[in-house]
Amino acid sequence: MGTAREVCERMLRAGVLAKDTHGQTVRLAPPLVVTESELDLAVSALTAAVANLQEG
Repeated sequence: MGTAREVCERMLRAGVLAKDTHGQTVRLAPPLVVTESELDLAVSALTAAVANLQEG
């Protein structure tokens, strides 16, 4: 398993900003005016980043 830093870097490449905290924690802070499609993008980026780390 990778680090939260690696996950955040992969999410950034997908256009989603996130912050790594305490080694294994990814912090998300969406704005109050986030749209459903923006949330879908963030969830997809997070899912892909974690899956990619598990594959190697």
